[in-house]
Amino acid sequence: MKITIENDTFFVSDRIKEIESNYFIVYDTQKQKYEVHYKGQEPDTYCLTLPFDELDSRTVDYVFKTQISNAKELFDEMERENDKLIKREQKRVLEQSLKNF
Repeated sequence: MKITIENDTFFVSDRIKEIESNYFIVYDTQKQKYEVHYKGQEPDTYCLTLPFDELDSRTVDYVFKTQISNAKELFDEMERENDKLIKREQKRVLEQSLKNF
């Protein structure tokens, strides 16, 4: 069962509508997770599942960050993080091989 969240303590539901007026939040009682949905993409309005157990300012930041208009910045950030991980792994492998030499 999914419950539409229209009012919440920190006005998160209202604040995400400032990002995009068609956004709305539901709580999935089976999964015990909050989801963001978009009225303009019928019949399946689902956009994303929030990684937080409660609605607060992180929710607004997360929704803004994952909005399609921010996709380029998000992909660039992912690329930078992936580059860091690759370099860290290469360094670890090199150090391990030098130990074994």
